[in-house]
Amino acid sequence: MGQLLSCAGIRLGTRISEPESTEIPIHHKCRNCGQQCDQSKLSDTCIYSKFTRTGTKEQPLIIRSIVPNGKVRWSSSFDYHPIEFTSEKIRTSTKEYVDRDPRQDLNIEIPWNSDDRLCDRRSYHGPYKIIERIPQNPCGRTGITGRGHLGHFGPNHAADPIVTRWKRDKNGAKMFHPSTKKGMLQFVCILRRDTNEYAIPGGMVDKKEKVTDTLQREFHEEVLNFPDLDECGKEKLVKVIKNIFENGGTKIYCGYVDDPRNTDNSWMETTAYNFHDEDNEHLALINVQAGDDATNAFWHDLDSQIPLFASHADFLRRVAYLHKAHW
Repeated sequence: MGQLLSCAGIRLGTRISEPESTEIPIHHKCRNCGQQCDQSKLSDTCIYSKFTRTGTKEQPLIIRSIVPNGKVRWSSSFDYHPIEFTSEKIRTSTKEYVDRDPRQDLNIEIPWNSDDRLCDRRSYHGPYKIIERIPQNPCGRTGITGRGHLGHFGPNHAADPIVTRWKRDKNGAKMFHPSTKKGMLQFVCILRRDTNEYAIPGGMVDKKEKVTDTLQREFHEEVLNFPDLDECGKEKLVKVIKNIFENGGTKIYCGYVDDPRNTDNSWMETTAYNFHDEDNEHLALINVQAGDDATNAFWHDLDSQIPLFASHADFLRRVAYLHKAHW
């Protein structure tokens, strides 16, 4: 499946030249640090105005307890009394991916750190601790306990397809940024319905679903709409996309995600792949339009100043380094 760049911060084959930490990432964006935050930085500090609350359009906002930078790790002593919160939507959902809450039924034995019939409960970072019968976030305190808006205690797995092309002028020539003199990439971007933020068109991995299937499914659901194509044209395009998603692509990252939905007991982990159309032969020619799961979908210039959901800016930065493009 292309060249493997990184997984949970551990070197696994060829990787981009940018140095990376081998430590499990510390929480920043998903908690209230109680400090003035620098929005120009991606992973080095939280963005105070965006990620200090847990909520969606359908659910109330829950204020997280303040967790100073030096008190995030569980090993640090801290007088810590976070709010417990699991959304009503998660508690009452009948979808199969929502597991039963062991705090409500103490007779349930859940096989933590294993792949069971409900979901894959293994973490990319190895075994996590079980404290009082529920998982403990391996990256530390988040200011809130429970499942929040996530379906499972422990890791909740997602997949993010990053589809890119070179930005070109009307004559088809590659365009370069005036400051960095590097080629400019464009990526398929969506506007999320729940947070109204720019994002990569990813989603949750369904039970027993392969990551490659999730990548393809989410791309279809969020950015492909074929109002101008006949059935023959649709079928041809779908076959091309299927072939590319199953046989091409470069793994950019797999591991913990600094996500606003994370709690002390539930957290997001993802696998991100880059599908790049170097010569505008297939994916670059798609006129993307919002599907069922997005408000809008479009090609967007890849740039460090884009306000993006969760850790998506970090993934795009890796893609820019991979292609030696402007960031």
